[in-house]
Amino acid sequence: MSVGAPPDLLNPDGQDWGLPPLDPNALMRDGYRSAVDVFRANMQAAGALRIDHVMSLARLFWSPRGRSAAEGTYVQYPFEDLLGVLALESIRAQCSVIGEDLGTVPSGFRERMLQAGVLSYRILFFEREPDGSFIPAENYPALSLAATGTHDLSTFAAWLSGSDIDLRASLGVGDPTRVPQEHAEREIDRQRLIATLRRSGDLERDDAAGDEVLLAAHRFLARTPAHIVMMQVDDAIGETLPVNVPGTAEQYPNWRRKLSLDLDAIARDARFTALCSALRHERPRDGAGGSS
Repeated sequence: MSVGAPPDLLNPDGQDWGLPPLDPNALMRDGYRSAVDVFRANMQAAGALRIDHVMSLARLFWSPRGRSAAEGTYVQYPFEDLLGVLALESIRAQCSVIGEDLGTVPSGFRERMLQAGVLSYRILFFEREPDGSFIPAENYPALSLAATGTHDLSTFAAWLSGSDIDLRASLGVGDPTRVPQEHAEREIDRQRLIATLRRSGDLERDDAAGDEVLLAAHRFLARTPAHIVMMQVDDAIGETLPVNVPGTAEQYPNWRRKLSLDLDAIARDARFTALCSALRHERPRDGAGGSS
């Protein structure tokens, strides 16, 4: 069996990550020793730990090796036990935990994470009202990390231009006949985002350039109640190609794309320094627990 994800809007064929799943029965038999070892090894030198696909504490999508991920199924895991182990190790290591709870999230899962003190992952493009509009900054949950994207999503610049849609189509991900419709839907979403940033006072013009929209989006996120706001270097320097395209293996050089600027050049980049200044202004270190 292999771990992955079921079909969804971004990956209609599902995903096969090529990793063997942990046996939930074996986890229980060894008293969660293997889970404890993993948590301790990662927390010992960190102030915060991000758990990718944190829903794996409750369930994992298994699919048969060599078969389509669409033929897979969910396997349940001892959620409360694993959550208890995670909380205990977090306290022992004095390490905060951020759970990447994006994708197909089980009913009630986020609420249980909130009760346990695990920070949720809130991505600007996904935080919407039922009508598709973007939620106001003040409606973000406090116990969360807010950001413009993740390693599995398009960069901000690519999202604005819609180039990510064409890239996925060129790689054979999704239905190529829907590309025109996806571009039309993206233009609606782009206008919705600009309208939200205009209403919040973070953007002055409807025809603002991409860098202006990026800066406004970070000012917007910085004013949310989220405990942590993260700036992605890829977005800060205007990268258009993603570091990873879910649902691909050989079609795209996942995790091999280098940044277009080296570290010294990034530190001097006007876009990067402008974003840093905006975040410092909106989230000053107050000496009493405040942070940026």
